Amino acid sequence: MPKEEVDAPPAPAAAHKPPSAWLPVIAVIVAMPVISFAITQYVLIPHMKSSIAGDPSKAATEETKGASGDKTDGKKDAKPTFSYQFDDVVVNLSGAMGTRYLKTSFAIFSSNQDLQKIITDNKSHLLDVALNVLSSKSLADLEAPGSKNLVRNDLIANFNQALSSDVVEQIYFSEFVVQ
Repeated sequence: MPKEEVDAPPAPAAAHKPPSAWLPVIAVIVAMPVISFAITQYVLIPHMKSSIAGDPSKAATEETKGASGDKTDGKKDAKPTFSYQFDDVVVNLSGAMGTRYLKTSFAIFSSNQDLQKIITDNKSHLLDVALNVLSSKSLADLEAPGSKNLVRNDLIANFNQALSSDVVEQIYFSEFVVQ
C-alpha cells in the first residue's frame, strides 16, 4: 500500500528581528558633529565676519549724534583730523571699595582746528569730567557687551557739555584695562 504523503506544515519563516534601538543613537552621534560643523562654518562665521566689517561703533556714534541733533557744520562726510591724547587716566571703580580700578588712555578727535588750544585751556576741567564719568562705572558696567561704546559716548557728551560746544566728535581708546 502506498503511503500517503502528509502535507507537512510549512517551516516557520526566519524570525524577523526588529531594527536595533541603537541605530537612532548612533545616527545622532555621527550626525550632530557634522551638522554643528556645517552650521558654524557656513552660517555663524560668515555672519560674524559681516557684523565686524560693518563697524558697529561708528553706527552707534552716528545714531547718538542723530538723536541729539548734532551737526558737523554742513559737512556730511567731514572726518575728524585734529586730535589730543589723554594718557594714563586711572580711577577707582564704583562699588569696588577701592579694590578695583580702571586705567585708560584715549585720544579725542575733532575737525575743529583749534582743538589743541581748546583742550589745553580746559585740560583740568576735562580731566575732572573724565574722572567723574569713568569712576561712576562699576565692574558690572564695564563687563557688559558694548560697554566701551557706552563709556565713549558718555565721555563725548560730557566733554561737549563742559566745553559748551560740539568740539569732541570721536574718542578712541588706546588702553582700557580693568584690574
